[in-house]
Order: sequence, then structure tokens, then C-alpha cells
Amino acid sequence: MKTSSLKRQALAAGVVLGAMGATLLVPSIAHAELPNPIPGGITMGGLHLTPTSGNGSETPTFVAEHACPAGTNLANVNTIDLGGVEQTISNNVAGPVAVSPNFGAAFNTDMNTVQALGGTPGTAESFLFLVDCRTGAGHGTYTDAVQVDYAADGSWQIHGSGPVQQPTTTTLSPASQTVPPGTNVTVTATVSPAAATGTVEFKEGATTLFTTPSGSGTFTFSSAALALGSHTITATFHSGNAAAYADSNSTAPATIAVSSDTLTGSETIQVGVPQEQGVFTMTVDPGIVDLGTAHLTGTGDARHFHAEGTLKNVNISDGRDQTVPGWSVTGQVGQFTNTTDATKHFPGTSLGWTPAVVAQNPAANVSAGAAVATGTTPGLTSASVLGGAQAGKGLGDSKLGAALALDFPKGTTPGTYAATITITGLGGTPLA
Repeated sequence: MKTSSLKRQALAAGVVLGAMGATLLVPSIAHAELPNPIPGGITMGGLHLTPTSGNGSETPTFVAEHACPAGTNLANVNTIDLGGVEQTISNNVAGPVAVSPNFGAAFNTDMNTVQALGGTPGTAESFLFLVDCRTGAGHGTYTDAVQVDYAADGSWQIHGSGPVQQPTTTTLSPASQTVPPGTNVTVTATVSPAAATGTVEFKEGATTLFTTPSGSGTFTFSSAALALGSHTITATFHSGNAAAYADSNSTAPATIAVSSDTLTGSETIQVGVPQEQGVFTMTVDPGIVDLGTAHLTGTGDARHFHAEGTLKNVNISDGRDQTVPGWSVTGQVGQFTNTTDATKHFPGTSLGWTPAVVAQNPAANVSAGAAVATGTTPGLTSASVLGGAQAGKGLGDSKLGAALALDFPKGTTPGTYAATITITGLGGTPLA
């Protein structure tokens, strides 16, 4: 092959450095392509690389199928571009082995560096890799060769071995979301490049939640049945064309938090005013008794939901100076019913209270009723004393209240439950 003086210098520099075991130090070549014409006397396909393809990080080894000519004592693999400039890219094979068939060695750099020094990364281009059999410095005799094709993404393969498999990436969005129970949530997987077709498998841990139909670009998973708590969702893209596109796992998971239930109690106030001389009145502070969000407590078979709160104040005013009959106040609760599904409920015996005198009358002779524990029968489903005064006592203004406790089964259907507690003031019924 005829070369210019400049090309001979570049070739010689490559050979000498190869013999010293050094890495590449030759001029970079723009837009590398195969030389035309191909050097004569070579056997295309006679040079074998291991591996035969990759992403550019590989440092291959080579085996030459044919022996070098007699008298050769040194051989290595070079690349030659369209302009005839060549570079040494393998370690030298020296001595008698260089003239034996099936000799080989390792490259002295990875395939990314081969392209960076001999071509233009980011473009699709090809190189001719061929064995140069020598007796010292300078070009010798070319023998076995192979064409190597680079894709724009830096992946490479031996020419004719099929398309280079392109990597894919799978990303999930949104990265996180918090929703109440029963909300239909959607997670979207985006696979790139968009030309890659296949299916996406959405999983939580080792459990497959959904596998999409075949498609490309974006894939979705939707569900309104996620249980309370935190859910970590991952996705795997299964390529429908493994020869062209690789599988990939999601780069980061999507986290879905299904918020806890909110359990709310309600209070309906009723007051009875006896037809007696004097004035006896009762009022109840307005508003809903909100027991907040129930939480699980206990262990084993005793594990159950628990919530706590405070009864709204019950205000008593007794001005019956003529007879001073005394008085009492009772409370009675019905069952707790789901506010959106009346078929779901649990009994009023789940509620208990500990009555208290919040504010005493001037004579401080008003008394609180006895505590009623949760889960007792009939419990607060039967009229229970909140507080009162014995005969001849209780004149003036006072306030009654109670600490509330609620214990109900752990298997209760999620939702908001409400019950009505009826407060009755008995102006003619003093405490015993």
C-alpha cells in the first residue's frame, strides 16, 4: 500500500510504541472509515476478537487464524482508516509464535479509547482491524483482518454479526405520592429510546402487580386497591426485540403512601326540662367529638384499634331555691356506623368513659358518675350517669365532662364511623 511521508511517520511511531508495550500515541483521525481499496493479501474474517461486541468498556483479546510469513518475529493488531493512517492497538506477539497459526494476545486499551483516538465518538463509523506481521520497526505484511462497526452510542460489534443491542432506560413517575384509602393511583414507566418495544412488569417486592400489553414509550399501572401503608413500586422493561434493545430495570422506585383512616365520633344533644317550679337548664357545647385517627394496639388475638378523646362540656344551671331537689345527667350511645356504607358498623359497647366535674358549683357538692370501661355489656348502650347532685345539693352553675376511650376490632372495614350519644338532664332525679 502506498502512503505519504507523513503517513509513514505515523505508522512507524505506532509500531515502535507497540514494541515497547506502550499505549496509543498517534494522531486522532476524524470520521474513520474503511480504507478503499482494502489492503491486498488479507483474509477478511480471519482475525477473531473476544468478546465480539460490547458497550466500549471491553479490552478484547485476539486470535489470528493464519500464520505470519516465514522470517517474521513480531506481530500485532493495527487499525487503518479511510486515509490509510494506522494505529497499533494490541500488545505485540514476539518470537517464533508469531509465525504459528492461531497466535494471539490482548489489546492494550479498551474499545472506547480505540474509537476516541481513531475516530469520532458519538457517530456511527467502522474500522478495519488487521494483523501486521513484521521483522522489526515499520510496516510488515498484513494477514488476517476483521471489520468492526461502532454505533452512535459507542456500542460496537464484529461486522455482520447482527445489529448492536442498544441499552434502554426505564424511569418511573411520579417518584412519590400520598393518597387516602380507595384512591385510584397511577404510576407511569417511560422507556427510552422510544423505538424500543416490549412490555413493562410493575412489581412490589417479589410480587408482580401488573404486566402491560406490548407497546413502546410510556406504560402505566393503575390501582385503587392498595392497602394502608407505604408501597415501593419498581418496573422492569422486557424487550420485544432482544437483538436490538436490551431489557432494563427502573432507575429508581416509585413510593405510594396510603394514609391512615380517620375515625370521627359525633354527638347529638338532647335535654329534658321538667315542668317544675324554679329553673333547671342544661346545654352542651357545640361541635363534633373528634376521636382522631384510630391506631392498632395490643398483641396477638388482643390486637385491636384504639382511639381517645374528650366529651364536649355539659353545662348545668340549677336555680330551684324553693325545693332544692338535686339532679342527675346520663348518657347513652348507639352503634358506630360507616358514614358512606351503612352496612358497616360496630357496637356502642366499644365506647367507654371516665366522667369528671370540669367546674364545680359554688358549694362544690356536684359529683361525677362512675367510669364505664370499653367492651362491657351493656356499657354505654344503657343510660349511664355522667354526674349530678344529691337531694338538697347542686345549686348554681357547674360543668360535667368525660375522657372517652374507644376500642374496636382490627378487622373493621376502613372508613369514617359516627355514633350519637344522647345526653339527658334529669332535674327531678337526684343522685343517690
